[in-house]
Amino acid sequence: MQEIETLSDNLTQLTTEIKTYQNIGGQAIFEIGRRLKWVKEHDLAHGEFGKWLEDIHLDRKVANKMMKISSEVSNDSTYSHLGMNALYLVATMPEEEREKPQNLSSGEVKKPDEMTVRELREVKAQLKVRDEQISSKDKTIESLLNRQPEVIEKEVEVEKIPDDYDFLKGKVETTESINERYASENAELREALKKRQEAMKNMTFDAEPMQNEARELEQQIASLHQVKRLDEKLNNFINEISATKYANDFSTLVSKKETLYHVKSSILAVKQLLNDIEESLPLNEIIEGEINND
Repeated sequence: MQEIETLSDNLTQLTTEIKTYQNIGGQAIFEIGRRLKWVKEHDLAHGEFGKWLEDIHLDRKVANKMMKISSEVSNDSTYSHLGMNALYLVATMPEEEREKPQNLSSGEVKKPDEMTVRELREVKAQLKVRDEQISSKDKTIESLLNRQPEVIEKEVEVEKIPDDYDFLKGKVETTESINERYASENAELREALKKRQEAMKNMTFDAEPMQNEARELEQQIASLHQVKRLDEKLNNFINEISATKYANDFSTLVSKKETLYHVKSSILAVKQLLNDIEESLPLNEIIEGEINND
């Protein structure tokens, strides 16, 4: 880009130049804006910039638009044919979008310098919606990625199980091993979210599929917390009700049939509950050999 000449510090001369460019028309908007900006930044109107604008019959809003255009848009032939409203719309677009072809609702594809004021407003509205969607996704993903796993620090005391109770052996896990497995699974979900974050940054306007994926991952993270707590409670429950603890008590109360029948009824209720949990497990969807028990 060619070097721009230094402007005068003489207010009278700058006023004359601005009026000259006003007469030239739309192609002079950049030069007018540059001079307005120079006067304001160097306080050549001695703190009375607004009054000076009134003296040269220039509306403050119009002046602000011209200064914005001079700051954001280059004074070359690319935009020389555009009027002030169109130039201002281009100047307030994201810089990386000003040279890109854009899809219009009419089905046409145009670059900003080829558009009408109406088309520029349409594109700016589309870009605003896109940026809001991306910002919303980023906040959702950041929230999910920053969510810490709920790790229970307390130690679980596991009583020694007699060797004749083989069905209990290997079933009881310590809190540490449960947390290690959970942390591994949670890490996989978080890594998947990171990959989607990069993908969403490159999206245009169709955000629904990626939003659905983010919601599904969020649900998986929540479900992982719930299932982890259930697994821990089941193991603690197994430890607590080991039959060896109550064998002598059962023998002592052999004559107390009502009490024993009530215990049996409770056992049947627990069996039904566990059956319901087992039936709800989607094990039929898991292909044999997928589970790694290492």
